[in-house]
Amino acid sequence: MPTLPPYHIELSIKCPFVNCQPKVTIIDSTTLVDHLKDAHKLRISNLHHVYLILEEYLEFWAKEITKDGVLEQLSVEVDEITIYVIDPEKLSKDRNIRDSLQRDKLNKILQIQANERNYDSKLERKCLFCKNICENRAVLFRHMFSEHNFNIGLPDNLANVDEFLQILEKKLTSLQCLYCEKIFTSSAVLRKHMRKKKHFKINAKNRIYDRFYVINYLEPGKNWETFEKERYDSDEEHHRDDSWDDWVEEESQPTNCLFCDTISPRSKDVKNHMKCTHGFDLLIIKRNLGLDFYQTIILINYIRSKTLNNTCMACDSTFDDNQHLIEHMSEKNCFVEVPSLDNPLWKDLKYLYPTQPNDPLLDGFEDGEDGEISDDNVNDDNDDVPLHNPDDTIVIPEEPPEELKEGIKQLMELNINNGSNVIDKDYVYNDVNI
Repeated sequence: MPTLPPYHIELSIKCPFVNCQPKVTIIDSTTLVDHLKDAHKLRISNLHHVYLILEEYLEFWAKEITKDGVLEQLSVEVDEITIYVIDPEKLSKDRNIRDSLQRDKLNKILQIQANERNYDSKLERKCLFCKNICENRAVLFRHMFSEHNFNIGLPDNLANVDEFLQILEKKLTSLQCLYCEKIFTSSAVLRKHMRKKKHFKINAKNRIYDRFYVINYLEPGKNWETFEKERYDSDEEHHRDDSWDDWVEEESQPTNCLFCDTISPRSKDVKNHMKCTHGFDLLIIKRNLGLDFYQTIILINYIRSKTLNNTCMACDSTFDDNQHLIEHMSEKNCFVEVPSLDNPLWKDLKYLYPTQPNDPLLDGFEDGEDGEISDDNVNDDNDDVPLHNPDDTIVIPEEPPEELKEGIKQLMELNINNGSNVIDKDYVYNDVNI
């Protein structure tokens, strides 16, 4: 497949020049550039700088070149062939019309944005990634950032937001990653990929999103000047990101057992070890108790804390060493005696912090994501299920309840020092998010 130029974008436009028949719809920018060159011998410098005002811009020049003397002013001889070049650096008329059209478009976009803030932004909307319904748009973007690490820049920089969200929602429904835009076979596989690759973000190199960001209307070519300097970041990163290494075995992340000294190369291996050796099946316990993401985090950190102190998680019996603890838990069947949901530990905010720094198990307990990304590890019955169940919703209010705000305050004031490892207070808002 040929590599597309960096200014390539899908569009739908009819060529406005009078000598262009029939009026065929041009569907992308690359085709447009070729058409202008081949059919009209016309070359427009930095045409991609005016994509947001493209239709008005071309209509202006379609009328302008019919005026006496204009074509002669634009003509250039190249290899004994006459072509017509429109360059804002050399032609003040072109520079002025670009600036004028850009200002007009900016005013329209700002008006749209103002109208949205007065009405659309106050409507409830479902999260793109989970079952929650957010009370308004500000809550929605705050929720998607804090809970899913989904970052779209400053929400106040957006216009036509509902259309923007519909595009993202359509991609997810089509099982397409928002960042690398690959298609996957099921929601579980897509979610695993996006979490592993940290692809909970849009692809800034996809020009389809430009029209939703007000900053792109401020100055012709401003966004593109930045883009052209950075190009595709680096070839190494580009090739690494576009490779299909999602489908090969995940890299080694040595993971400690929750109960004994066993260290397995990956979190899925240690889960298998705990299930076979100790009869402790984390995913089954999670499902049976109905634990949510944060409750599962609490359980893992709670068990690790108990084991670190040679204390049984079920009966609080304390032992001199880990070996005697394991013998006790095996004899008394304590490995499966998980604290009940009315136990105060589930409200103890300190267990949201990792007992073991950089614990791979905290990122490897999701249902349907156990192990490598393959259809064999995903329930076929769930292949057509979206990332969330549209009928299973929770409304997130704009202001959290007082007890939640107090809990967050207490959490942020915690400063737990585990030996030489001071736990970052931002961890709960960043590293543990799904």
